[in-house]
Order: sequence, then structure tokens, then C-alpha cells
Amino acid sequence: MASEVTKRNASIIIATLFFGIFGVLATMVGVVDFVNPIIPWGHRLSMLGEMALAVGVLSLVATSLLWKLRQLGGYLGVVSFVIAFVVNVYVGEHLILHVIAGVVAGLVLFVPLAFGWKSLS
Repeated sequence: MASEVTKRNASIIIATLFFGIFGVLATMVGVVDFVNPIIPWGHRLSMLGEMALAVGVLSLVATSLLWKLRQLGGYLGVVSFVIAFVVNVYVGEHLILHVIAGVVAGLVLFVPLAFGWKSLS
């Protein structure tokens, strides 16, 4: 039985790494919010912990699927980022700063994904 060698380009490797980091950080925020609600954001959105965990899980699943070169991973990554962006803007005290931070994070996540999209199946 011949083993099939999977060829990942640098863009997909970078996108996978960034979505993995994003997922771990979101999961940590969710766990911290469950232990001790994050003030003032936790008071503005009582489901902050649940939302952060959902984003973290979606992003980590996206990471796994991107590593396997699956387009579904890209779609899940986009969904996880959109949820995180909307929550970030909603709970943020300084709207423009949170929008800027979200746009920068989005560029970091999506530029490598866009460059490697054609290699996904």
C-alpha cells in the first residue's frame, strides 16, 4: 500500500498555525470567564464564556481540517472569526479600537488562507 504524500504550501501552514493560536486563546478566554466573569465585558454579554468557547472549538476544528487541506476548515475559520469579531465589537468599550484590532486579526488570519485556498479540497 503506497502512502500518499500530502503537500502543504507555506500559506496553509501559516493559516493553520494562526487559527490554532486563535483557537487556543479563545478557549482560554472562555475558561477564564467561566471561572471568574471578565469585567466589564462579562457583564455586558452574559454568554461571553460560551461564545468564546464556541469560537475556540470552531477555530481548533478549522485548524485540524486546514491541516488536512479541507475547504471546510477555511469556512469554519471564517465563521469562528466572524463570531469573535461581532462579540469583540459588541463588548468593547472603545468601538474604533476594537474594530481596528479585529480588522488586523482578520488580516493575519485570512491573508495566508486566501493565498493557499486553491490547494484546499
